[in-house]
Amino acid sequence: MLESLAVNPQSREFSMELTGLEDPLHMWRRLIVYLGLDDEDVIVAMRRTSETLLRDAADFVVGAYDYLASFDETASILGWEQEMDAAHLEERRQFFATWMARAIGVDLSDEFAAYLFDAGILHAAHGPRAIHTPPQWVMGAIAMVQAHIAERILHYGHDRELAAIAIGGWDKYLMLQNYQMLAGYQVARKVDDGPLTVTVKLYGKLQAMAGREEQTVHIHSDDTLADALRKFFNYHPVLRQEFFVVTWSAPEGDVEATWSTDFKKVYVPRQGPYWRILLNGKEVRYHGGFEQPLHAGDIIALFPPGR
Repeated sequence: MLESLAVNPQSREFSMELTGLEDPLHMWRRLIVYLGLDDEDVIVAMRRTSETLLRDAADFVVGAYDYLASFDETASILGWEQEMDAAHLEERRQFFATWMARAIGVDLSDEFAAYLFDAGILHAAHGPRAIHTPPQWVMGAIAMVQAHIAERILHYGHDRELAAIAIGGWDKYLMLQNYQMLAGYQVARKVDDGPLTVTVKLYGKLQAMAGREEQTVHIHSDDTLADALRKFFNYHPVLRQEFFVVTWSAPEGDVEATWSTDFKKVYVPRQGPYWRILLNGKEVRYHGGFEQPLHAGDIIALFPPGR
């Protein structure tokens, strides 16, 4: 292994730039502003109805899974065509109750955004039970939560003006959450897209950050290393913050660019001792760069300092 990390100072150095990485946390923050969820009056109105929503939250959680078990498509997804699995039902209720408690508290934190992103990944059959829940059923469940919230607020007789502001806020807040889960779902589906597979192996602190030692990434026959890395780092956005520094590129030619549309984020691996990306044991910086083709069974290794 030490021999594979040695660098020949006379070797050609290849360009190491990666573009096309999505930033779900940035979009979460921008959508909060876009949807007006940074308006203190809206948040106050929503929180003034939170106690109302907590009154019936437990019954709603129980009723939600009774309904999912009674509906053919969702019962089939959950494997409950014949009967509910008690242990699985308990897991689902715990997850849903945890999510609902945080939602009723109007959690707009970055940590909650990451939680929702990971929930979307789980819905793409990346959870311990490998259950694939297509997005229409998740969106439908969110819609039912929206309807439940509106009905409960009106049922308990809140002031009409307060109720109108709060219901509007809850609708936008739940759509924000739906977007975040869909973002996680989509990156997980892309990781599974392709007839061939390569393996990304992690070392040092990257393992703890990702919660795993390696990741299988599906590719197509004409994919490059950049394509596989893009899938991997979109799936693990927290790792890109550790592994890359960000630069900006302007459009080529005589074009008047704006920050919002034309400048692109470019991710460049950090420089310094022991930052390494290896493909089949060869350091990519001196052997082919990011645009080299991949083949089935290739192994990509990521080494941070202090491993």
